[in-house]
Amino acid sequence: MHISTVYIRFFRSFNFDYLRKAHIDFAPDPWDALGTEGLQYPFVRVPLEDGVTTVVGANESGKSQLLSAVKHALTGDGIERG
Repeated sequence: MHISTVYIRFFRSFNFDYLRKAHIDFAPDPWDALGTEGLQYPFVRVPLEDGVTTVVGANESGKSQLLSAVKHALTGDGIERG
């Protein structure tokens, strides 16, 4: 299995994609809707590239949260809707 993109929303330091939502040409994906009220909270899209083996960043920049999100995407463990 090859995962090319991880979609993250409301997970630890990943809230939602503020910049994408604020863009004038914003077109929500069907899964960006939250509830029946028509609220749009676009997922943060993190592309994964072949050969990338290291995540580098400053302290508290979200490296561990990113790796945890990838782990949860692969295993499904600990994912609860709330």
